[in-house]
Amino acid sequence: MLNPFSPSFGNRPTYFFGRQEITRSIVSAVYDKYSPWRTTLITGIRGSGKTALLSDIRISFDEQNVIALYVVPNEAMLDNILVQLYRQLPKTAAEIFPKFNDISINLGVKVGFEKNTKTPYFTETFSYQFLELMDAYMKHEMHVVFLIDEAQKHTEDMRIFISTYQDLVMREYSVSMVMAGLQSVISDVLNDDILTFLRRAKQIELENVELIIVEHEFKKVFLQTDAELPEELISKIAIATHGYPYLIQLMGYYLWKEMQHNRITDLFDDVMYNSKAELFRNVHRLIFTDLSNMDREFVFAMSEDEKCSSVSDIGKRLGKQKNYISLYRERLISAGIVKPAGHGLLRFNYPYMQEFLLQKQQERV
Repeated sequence: MLNPFSPSFGNRPTYFFGRQEITRSIVSAVYDKYSPWRTTLITGIRGSGKTALLSDIRISFDEQNVIALYVVPNEAMLDNILVQLYRQLPKTAAEIFPKFNDISINLGVKVGFEKNTKTPYFTETFSYQFLELMDAYMKHEMHVVFLIDEAQKHTEDMRIFISTYQDLVMREYSVSMVMAGLQSVISDVLNDDILTFLRRAKQIELENVELIIVEHEFKKVFLQTDAELPEELISKIAIATHGYPYLIQLMGYYLWKEMQHNRITDLFDDVMYNSKAELFRNVHRLIFTDLSNMDREFVFAMSEDEKCSSVSDIGKRLGKQKNYISLYRERLISAGIVKPAGHGLLRFNYPYMQEFLLQKQQERV
């Protein structure tokens, strides 16, 4: 039997749980034009399952009259949207459009239609071609869902697309949009003066999955295997995930893999070792690399505490004034690396970050 867990980034795991209510709300909004879920912003830290959730939403649309487009906001974002809309048009609708005569890949994707020298210049713009394609979908009574993953700061293409999407909503086109990204990026998009429309969107922050759910789901999977794993072991590993979605997939994957040939007495240690190694390499190291030198000193100072860190203690360890410490506190909260844990207290947002930082500290010695 294939391993039901998949820790690979960018894919919807075979065994995916903890986000079903969000998916149901967004899917059902297709049939309710007044639903606040029709335009939804999803934020979360790295590994919180944003891409997996978008994938889950996408495959949940099994109706023939719903088209879900997965969009990555790169430099070819607008052309990719046009290409996807054109390719998924019903054949009867596609026949009214000219054929592509130019698709090339250089710095991006260049898309062109057969040109009629009598057509006005503005017919070559994204807005015009986008509305033409959307009109064709509306004539066929089809709903279009735009799933925007890894949203970037307010690029010009992002501005153009969201402004055009806003126009569609105001004219009551049957459309939805789900945009996912890091909290700092989504905040930047919302603060753009041109994109104030999005401030009225439904906003969801992906928290860690409740441990009781993780434990229940792990037992449902592993108690049915021939390995005869003790319930106590399964519970212990479920709790060790901290409900962090990427770690759920990692630990589930390695428990499934190792139980095939390892002694039960070794399983917990082996699962923890392999999972942490992957977590440190694929998440913590990337986060650490993006930090400034002062950001690093701040989190190193936090790593001296077992659980929560006092902001005043951090200031004393670094020999810095309150205002200086407050600046870096806000930077790290905005980046999703730390979070408030009470008055004057902070804690890491990622599991086992303290252990990772202590290892980095030893490397500096």
